[in-house]
Formats: sequence, structure tokens, C-alpha cells
Amino acid sequence: MSKIESKAYVNLLLVVVFWGLTFPMQKDILHGLSPVFYNVVRFSFAILLLIPLKKRLGLSFFGSGFKKGVVLGLFLSGGYVFQTWGLVFTSASKSAFITALYVAIVAILSPLIERKIPTAVQISSLAISLIGLYFLTSPEGGFNFGDFLTTICALSFSLHVVLISHFTKSSGDKEMDLLLPQFMVVVLVNLLLTPFVEGSIFIDYRILLVALFTAVFATIFAVVVQLKYQRYLGSVGASLIYVGEPAFALLFAMIILGESPSRMEIVGLSLMTLGMVAGGTVSLIRKEREARE
Repeated sequence: MSKIESKAYVNLLLVVVFWGLTFPMQKDILHGLSPVFYNVVRFSFAILLLIPLKKRLGLSFFGSGFKKGVVLGLFLSGGYVFQTWGLVFTSASKSAFITALYVAIVAILSPLIERKIPTAVQISSLAISLIGLYFLTSPEGGFNFGDFLTTICALSFSLHVVLISHFTKSSGDKEMDLLLPQFMVVVLVNLLLTPFVEGSIFIDYRILLVALFTAVFATIFAVVVQLKYQRYLGSVGASLIYVGEPAFALLFAMIILGESPSRMEIVGLSLMTLGMVAGGTVSLIRKEREARE
């Protein structure tokens, strides 16, 4: 592993830790709060914090990568709309593991976008993950509305991950030109949805603190790291690191919220992790083999 690949690995792993922490933090403040309006506050904070750093970081609202940033923003919006909305109806740990399905989906979508047929192992890995999802969501209350919303979130995030690698791999655009347009789209989409999603728009200091934390560490830092480093590992290589997100989410949910998975849920979590790691590993090996040839 080269020096830049090692740096990419460490930074993406740190992103995963922050992402894992956001699940119980946000679950704790979403009681009665409109989840989409919370996203408006979170991403508005992110934009406001970045404006003074525009010149230093080389950021632009309408740079050469504006159109690609808008496309990425639509899928990022879908991910956060359905994840935060789903978190209202399901547990933090279940939300994290269902969200992590995007790792297995990336293993399928990445070869398709690169015009390569997914292998039998990749398809089988996705099937194992879906079986794990059944065990995770069925034991207590079945596949509820929150689980359904979070599954859509996983699909949106998988498309976001694959397109980031696709847009930054060979593009002549500056990576940072893709940042602010994404955040603007997320704010606009969530703002438009606010009247249609139930919940209060009253914001207290606890909500503001969580929104500020997630804006800095799970939004600005995370997306900058993705844009800057993910291309060195590829969408599949990066997704193998993202597998750790639900594990950290479960750990923090147990510490902060006192959540504890049942035996059947543990079986589901294990199967999902196996499917995600297997699918991602096979895709990575395939990519490295083709690179050598």
C-alpha cells in the first residue's frame, strides 16, 4: 500500500467513526422534530462554515464541476432524507446496519457503471446481505416503515459513492468544485420536503449542538475526505472501510442509548457484515487483477 493509499485509508476510517457516532446522537434529538428540517439546519451550518474558507480551500458554488455536484447532491439528498426520516421509526443500530447495505450494492453497481457484468460471488454476497436484513428486521415488529425508508437511503448512498469515484477518477474538474453544490442541493431538497414530512421545526440548543457537530465532522470533513481520497482506493475499496460504520454505530448506540440487539438481530448483523465484506473483497481482487493485466 502506497503512502497516499495509507493516508486515504486512515482518513476514511476516521470518517466512518464520525458517521457511526451520528446515529445515536441524531436518534436522541429527533423525538418530535421534523427530520428533513433537521437536515436543513445541519447542511446550512455546513455551508455557512465553509463560506469563509472558500478562497483558502478553492471552493466554488458555480465552478466547472457544478453540474456533477448537483447530480451528487440529489443522491446525497436521497440518502439523508430517507436515513434521517427512517431513524424516527427504527433504532439507531438497525438504521446503521440497513444503511450499510450500500456497501453490498456498490459491489453490484460499480461493475455495471464500468460496463462489467457482476460476478456470481458479488450477486451471492448481496443475497446474503438481504437475508441478514430479513433476520435483522423481522424478529421484533417486522420490516417497519423506518426500515423501508432506510433501505431506500442505502440505495441512494450507494449511487453517491459510485458516482464520486466515477466523477473524480478522470475528471479535469477540481474535486472541491463538487462540494458546495452538493450541500446546496441537500438544503433545497429538504426545505421543499419540510411541509410534507411530519414533525416540529422548533430548534433548541441540544439540536443546534448536534447539528453543528454533524455539520463539521460527519458532513464537511467526511465529504471533503471522500472527494480527496476515495479515488485512490476506488468505490469498492472505500466501501470495505465503510463496513465499519454500523459496528461503530452499534457500539455508540449501546453506550449512549442503551440499545442491545437480540440473538436473531445478531444473526442478521453477522450475515449482513459477511455479505458486505465478501462482495467488496471479491470486487477489489477483481479490480486489482484487471489492473495488473
